[in-house]
Amino acid sequence: MMTASRTLTPRLYDANTTDFNNNGIGVLTDSFDWIVRQEANGTYELEFKYVKDGMYFDEIKNQNIVKAKAGFREQEQLFTIYAVSKPMNGIVTVKAEHISYRLHYNPLKGKITVQNGTAGYMLNQILSNTVYPHSFTGTSTSTTQASTTIELASSREALGGKEGSLLDTFKGEFIFDNFNIRHYPRQGAGVDKGVLVAYGKNLTDATQDEEIGETFTSIYPFAQVQDANGNETTIRLPEVVLDSQYVSNFAQPRAFMVDLTGDNVTNVATLRTAAQAYLVNNDVGKPSVNLNISFVDLSREVDDEELASILALETVNLWDTVTVKFLQLGIDVKARVIATTFDPLLDKYISVELGDFKANISRQFNDIQKEVEIIAAEKTFLQAGIDELTNVINNPPAGNVVLYPSMADPQEILIMDTKDINTARNIWRWNAGGLGFSKNGYAGPYEIGITYDGMIVADRILTGTLRAINIIGVTITGSAAYLDTLYSSFMPPLPLPQYREILKIGGGSGFILEAKRDNYPHPAMRVSLDTTGNMGLAIEKINESTGVVDPDKVIRLSPFAGGEFPLVYSVDWCSIGAGPGGKTASILYTSWDTPTLIYADHVCKSVIQMSSIGIKQDVEKFIESRIAEKYSGKDMIKTVEVFSYRLKQDVESAFNENEDNEGAYVSFDKRLGFIAELLPPELRADDIMGMDHQKAIMWLWQGARENIEEVEELRKELSNTNETLETALEIISDLKEQNEALNKRVTDIEQFIERRLLRR
Repeated sequence: MMTASRTLTPRLYDANTTDFNNNGIGVLTDSFDWIVRQEANGTYELEFKYVKDGMYFDEIKNQNIVKAKAGFREQEQLFTIYAVSKPMNGIVTVKAEHISYRLHYNPLKGKITVQNGTAGYMLNQILSNTVYPHSFTGTSTSTTQASTTIELASSREALGGKEGSLLDTFKGEFIFDNFNIRHYPRQGAGVDKGVLVAYGKNLTDATQDEEIGETFTSIYPFAQVQDANGNETTIRLPEVVLDSQYVSNFAQPRAFMVDLTGDNVTNVATLRTAAQAYLVNNDVGKPSVNLNISFVDLSREVDDEELASILALETVNLWDTVTVKFLQLGIDVKARVIATTFDPLLDKYISVELGDFKANISRQFNDIQKEVEIIAAEKTFLQAGIDELTNVINNPPAGNVVLYPSMADPQEILIMDTKDINTARNIWRWNAGGLGFSKNGYAGPYEIGITYDGMIVADRILTGTLRAINIIGVTITGSAAYLDTLYSSFMPPLPLPQYREILKIGGGSGFILEAKRDNYPHPAMRVSLDTTGNMGLAIEKINESTGVVDPDKVIRLSPFAGGEFPLVYSVDWCSIGAGPGGKTASILYTSWDTPTLIYADHVCKSVIQMSSIGIKQDVEKFIESRIAEKYSGKDMIKTVEVFSYRLKQDVESAFNENEDNEGAYVSFDKRLGFIAELLPPELRADDIMGMDHQKAIMWLWQGARENIEEVEELRKELSNTNETLETALEIISDLKEQNEALNKRVTDIEQFIERRLLRR
């Protein structure tokens, strides 16, 4: 059973701190939404949010240092704050970079040269040849020897990210642990955790079909060799295709062609040997794994083995190896942890990204095949040019051809506008150095020509049609480009993540702009523009592993969206940008062609006002506020008048439809509402052009509260009155009984007197 590690709340330190074995400025208890993003040989950054009223808000500033946990391997890490956003709703977003980024601002003093040295030697050379002193140390376990030179670079660029750098020369893997830098050879930085991630079991957020969609089971090997007569011939296997050990796991075999020319292949036997080695070395038949795993809820029902796997996966670190199992295929694939997102406040991973660090074979083969096809097509028109040149040479125009210096001792051929070398001005000169043309006589200079090793030099080229396989290092100006398809694919330089910017225009596909990482099968973002004449535009966030569009992160204009009217579309939340004033308006689409703003009705299920305490300050009860000194709720309601009116846009619309009937607009029912200019500030919008519904609701609410209080008082008074009345009725009842008793007593006395009188 695993024990939970002790959670350490991140702490803040002054920029000049050197001893971090204390709480520094203080513990950042007023913070939330912590994220540490760490990528293999790439980004290492921290981000969190802090409340403006927090204890240490004034100390949250650039260059100060945050100490926080970044994963389960290392001790707490140091991050330098480099950006603090402006407060929004009383909250700022803070961004910080790992302390190792300090090396980015510390250039090398001079050139570093390594001759048959190791990575450890180069690492020490880099750290000991910086402009500014520092506290960084470094080690490497790589024993590979190589040579390289690097200069005019920051010390972090010298570690990786520039030609000639340590990473460029020795490859391998870095671990940055505060001021300690460790370099390992490939597969050396992590450990195999023995963790099993299984499709359909503890891995529930990925689709198996997407991962095996481009996996091949077999290869079609061939090689080009020369026969005994020097003629090129192709060697193939008698069985044509070699299967991997996993071919039986797939419903249909899939083969791709592999050119093994040059791999010591001379006959069928050596071709088979090379092909079998290729199957093993390239794991043919194993799916390529690139997964971003968000952790499942451990409270769900799982068996002990599965629970152990999930718990183990939540303790992996960058560079560690895990096993991904495709249950239906019976295949296990090793994958490295290439990125982690960690919450240091909750002491747990938010997500772990797995990758196999190798190009997809099928995609690589398809790309190469496309290049071969393009080159073949280009050779077709190149051959046409060769044929034309051959024809001109075989049928030359008139001219003076001279063997120089003499027929007896020919060293070069001259083609001149005269026969005399001393008087000729326009000369073609061909000798062992090449072929050149001069318009300044025999001595040159020669501004057009071909050197013996194939370089072509020309002052200018004037052509009706220019065809080329590659044009490098040029600027084309003053021209109109008529292209069937425009395609651009640019890879930004390091550091990671590197999203290739892919632009395609034309070719029947419209306009498409994508941002894509090379080790993922699908782009992360796509902008599509329909060019059929309709106003169709889509901006979509895409799952890089599955290709599924995130329906909650989409902006679309009809009809590309597949619907009739959507302008901005989202399944759950829809964020609409606003101007500096923070206002948005619903307008009729017909107003796009005119500067007149025509307001449209806004229909929705409900209007929800953000009212969390987290976005408010200076909170006090209404009766304790200064506003209550001026108005009560009932006073506000009695003060504000209600008017009936018609909208001008309704009237104008009625006139436009019934020009002959000036009174047609009277058929429009009048609306009821306020006049913004007559409203008190407590009800009016800030721009004095509208009424603030939220303010109106609050005043009505306050008026209702005051009415309720009066009703309660009246009820209380009525209750007291009822009690008094009941008491009075009881007294009257008692008096009535007493009166009846008295009347009876009087009657008795009268009867007694009457009897006494009768006796007399």
